[in-house]
Amino acid sequence: MDYEDLLTAMKSGNVPASGAREICMGRDKEIEEFERLLDKVDRDEKAIVKFVNGEFGAGKSFFLKVVEEMAFEKNFVVSWITLSNDIPFNKIDIVYKNIARNLKCKTGTSLDHIIDRWITGLKMMAFEESPNPQKQNDLVKENLTADLAETREHSNSFAVAIENYNRLMNEEDYKTASYVKAWLRGDSNIPFTEKRKFGVKGDITKENAISFLEALSIFVKSIGYAGLVVLIDEAEFIRNLHAKKYRDIAYNYIRDIYDNCNLSKFQNTLFLFAGTPELFNDDKKGIPSYPALNDRLRTVLNTDLPDMRKPIFDLKGFTKDDLKEIAGKLTIMHEEAYKWNASDKINPILDDMVSTHVRNAELTGGKVTPRTFIRSFISVLDTVQQNQTFFKNPSDILEMFNEQENTDEPDFDDIDEFDDDW
Repeated sequence: MDYEDLLTAMKSGNVPASGAREICMGRDKEIEEFERLLDKVDRDEKAIVKFVNGEFGAGKSFFLKVVEEMAFEKNFVVSWITLSNDIPFNKIDIVYKNIARNLKCKTGTSLDHIIDRWITGLKMMAFEESPNPQKQNDLVKENLTADLAETREHSNSFAVAIENYNRLMNEEDYKTASYVKAWLRGDSNIPFTEKRKFGVKGDITKENAISFLEALSIFVKSIGYAGLVVLIDEAEFIRNLHAKKYRDIAYNYIRDIYDNCNLSKFQNTLFLFAGTPELFNDDKKGIPSYPALNDRLRTVLNTDLPDMRKPIFDLKGFTKDDLKEIAGKLTIMHEEAYKWNASDKINPILDDMVSTHVRNAELTGGKVTPRTFIRSFISVLDTVQQNQTFFKNPSDILEMFNEQENTDEPDFDDIDEFDDDW
């Protein structure tokens, strides 16, 4: 693992491209629960919807990255989308298109890769079974149809398109074959004459998008993956939809997905929505404004005790011990990345650095969240490592850290509520 890349990403306030699981501290219960849920989705072919509730900077996007890495390890196909003006949840056909376009698995990216890898596997099996080319083609077609049997129950068009994709590739009609994959991804700019060649009519619309999503989840399981994980970040963007009718449509689609998972229309799928407390608490624009969804998700017990099995679970603020554990891990990573002895300079003042951050967060009315601390801490490590002769005493490092904490505390009123919260 490239620790320098990981440190650079976190210093910039971004979620690292890889290695999130290694630096994820203070979330043991959450990780344990999602290990259990992923195993349940795979083993029992269940479909589950969960929601992550966390303040800005609490690490929602970071936790989604951890779940993504866990899912890849367990051979799931994963799609991560972030709601925005371009991907509003009241337009479920656009949501489907982005889910299909963002598919990844541990061996590569894209729906194209997943389909081609599966068909190649069928061809290799047929080649091992018979030397006769015609017999090989018949075996591939037979096994392909068998694998698509359950997918066909949710969307016949989805299955037909894939069957014809295999035929078109055998006929070396690569142009039309490329249209098939574009259509499966939700592209609506495909000529009717081309669609007719692969046996479909119409496009993916708001009326059939959920059925296509169900078919997609069945398809990835039937061709050998553990299932489908859909990560939906910044779900609070739904509150930004100007008209109540659009927000209601968005919340109703979430309700449809939630109910379809419970009714087993979706199978082997995990949906994970991440949002700020406003999404879950705002009576005017949040989920409470739509009773049909809120009644399904609301907590019935009045207790602060954690319950990871609720539909909505909270990412709590960090304790001093959590921050110390994170800082210790970052120090070791920084030592390995830049080949120096950071521990001797940082460990004597680590308690003071953590206490300063916690005190400043409390004084400004903010939560003790990892993002600001980690950015400041890595900045200190970088500066000290490059200017070691300047910092003769640990107190010099602590003074620099304190100055940064006092001048770099975020103004929560000025933060874009739909910015990546790390």
